[in-house]
Amino acid sequence: MSSERTAEIFIFEDSFFFNTKVKLKRVEGDRIVLTATDLLKKFAVLGKKAHLKYATFALPVKVVGKSEEEIIVTVPSLNPEKPVGDRRSARVPPSHVHPIKLYLALDDEEKEYEVEDISEGGFSIVVTDPSEVDRFLNRDVKVHIDFPVEVEEVRGTARLVNIQELDDGRIKLGFEIFIDDADMVKVRFYVYSRIREILRQR
Repeated sequence: MSSERTAEIFIFEDSFFFNTKVKLKRVEGDRIVLTATDLLKKFAVLGKKAHLKYATFALPVKVVGKSEEEIIVTVPSLNPEKPVGDRRSARVPPSHVHPIKLYLALDDEEKEYEVEDISEGGFSIVVTDPSEVDRFLNRDVKVHIDFPVEVEEVRGTARLVNIQELDDGRIKLGFEIFIDDADMVKVRFYVYSRIREILRQR
């Protein structure tokens, strides 16, 4: 694993919060090994909860070890009953090797879109035609997501909540998703598995 990957860690105290950038050295099971700074060693008390921001997601973690050179935190165990941190904070790009298939339907006309990123709370797509924005504004749309693992699929509705004009003229559309609890668990498992893959990438 590359020692040049940078993460950011946040520790909240009663009257202030501390944050610093550190190198992500390696991942050992559920443990993430970070480089230590003088202030991080001061505030990273064993057993203390913190938040680790890396790539496109932020995770609640717990400090379980420290030395002069390293701080060790654990990522949360996968519990289908609980979100992986905030529902929107763990936003991950899908795997290019095993992509997600996503279909949106208006008036029974279904169209496939490429997923830009996905979280427990929703997903984003990128479009090139501004008229696509008008199609989705102030409307609930039917959503159907096929996950590549174990032929899992999710069905529900989605609503456009974020529109971002990109530098190249494309438009990023962010949707909030409304699905039942059983399907939410499927999304949660997928997001968590992608987090693990991203953390372990060299």
